[in-house]
Amino acid sequence: MAVPLTHPDRELWPGFTKQDLADYWQSVADRALPEIANRPLALVRCPEGIGGAHFFQKHRSPGFPAAIQQGEADGSPYLFIRDADGLRACAQIAAIELHGWGASLDDPVHPDRMVFDLDPGEGVPFAAVVDAALEIRDRLAALGLASFCRTTGGKGLHVVVPLRPSAGWDAVHGFSRSLAEALTAEQPDRFVATVSKARRKGHILIDWLRNGLAATAVMSFSPRASPNATVATRLDWHEVTRTLEPAAFALRTVPTRRGDPWAGFDDSAKVLPAWRG
Repeated sequence: MAVPLTHPDRELWPGFTKQDLADYWQSVADRALPEIANRPLALVRCPEGIGGAHFFQKHRSPGFPAAIQQGEADGSPYLFIRDADGLRACAQIAAIELHGWGASLDDPVHPDRMVFDLDPGEGVPFAAVVDAALEIRDRLAALGLASFCRTTGGKGLHVVVPLRPSAGWDAVHGFSRSLAEALTAEQPDRFVATVSKARRKGHILIDWLRNGLAATAVMSFSPRASPNATVATRLDWHEVTRTLEPAAFALRTVPTRRGDPWAGFDDSAKVLPAWRG
């Protein structure tokens, strides 16, 4: 039974309502659910729209639809959904952004993906972020790891590595940190591996902190709480060029995309190699 949608005309973004968000999820559910369903989540809710208060939520609240459930792993709480009703339920509670762990509900203590979040500092053109993503892809390939790219719905890119869920969080955390710090040591004029704002101007932050227990990264197909209703979008590597325009991927345009740029993601998963720079 479909989740009831109350106040469907409430504007969440300029020109987009709660009904529009529910319709968006219905249109992309078949493509989005394999990544989002059955994965620990945290939600960014904007009950009064993006112009109001935003808050991150990892626990169920009274009145949540039953399609949004709660769990815990190693003391860390999370929410999760199973199906398209869960996506509609997220729209019902004005959960605009869906952020997920790098592990599944079946094995939340062994990651099945690793994320490098490339976040440009002040003065860094997007073309430089593209160059960084391609360089990280090639570094990972040299280590025997496949990788895939997505827009974040913001100003950066994610390079996402499918993994066989055998290594624990500490190993994945250590590997991603080592790679980020190696690139920073080699090219300190381009990269930083710490989140200090004072050091980020003119540099790209290689954020490896997404790769820890209960850390999250925005999910593919998730809208963002930004004025243009942009969406974190899977890309084919041939789309990752210096002319890429991330703002083109938004609530109205993503449903029209055809095919799956991440076809073969699961089949590409490898055991994390024993490498520390």
